[in-house]
Amino acid sequence: GRDPSAGIVLIGGHLDSWDLGTGAIDDAAGVAITTAAAKRILEGQKPKRTIRLVWFGAEEPGGFGGAAYAKAHGTEKHAMTAEADFGGDRVWSFRTSLADPKSPLRTELTNALAPLGIGPASGEAHGGTDVGPMVLLGTSVIDLEQDGTRYFDIHHTADDTLDQIDRVQLGQAIDAWSAMLRTVADSADPLASLPPRTGH
Repeated sequence: GRDPSAGIVLIGGHLDSWDLGTGAIDDAAGVAITTAAAKRILEGQKPKRTIRLVWFGAEEPGGFGGAAYAKAHGTEKHAMTAEADFGGDRVWSFRTSLADPKSPLRTELTNALAPLGIGPASGEAHGGTDVGPMVLLGTSVIDLEQDGTRYFDIHHTADDTLDQIDRVQLGQAIDAWSAMLRTVADSADPLASLPPRTGH
């Protein structure tokens, strides 16, 4: 990023899968979505904030990768975090947890994501197992909610294979993540930390 003092935008998914399948939707799709989105940003104008892409390990046996990341990097300034861990289908809504309840970033995200058929949802964002330890430390978080209609029929089964990926829906998810990343990375919102959380 252009401004090291603006904080890191941490994104990613996990590399490991359940032992019954190859893990195409859980969570190779999440790794692919976040990587493709980060690559798009890399190919364009340099953003204000640094985007850090992490391929976490050991999520399935206990979230050890996310915990190790927080232990190693938790004292660094993180502006925002987000995780893709709900398959490869389309994003339909988003939630945020921000220090400022009147943050202009919510409006910026609404405007950036609306052309893709994505709107704001009620409730707070929580992240996921990989970024959860950073959320507990007080990092702001955004959840891009994906269509889970098929997810629980496939994940953690022998059917979690590459042929289950819908390329059109995957493309929409990458578009959504790209728009979100560009918006967050360039937002003038200072994205101050939240108070540390006691549970996730």
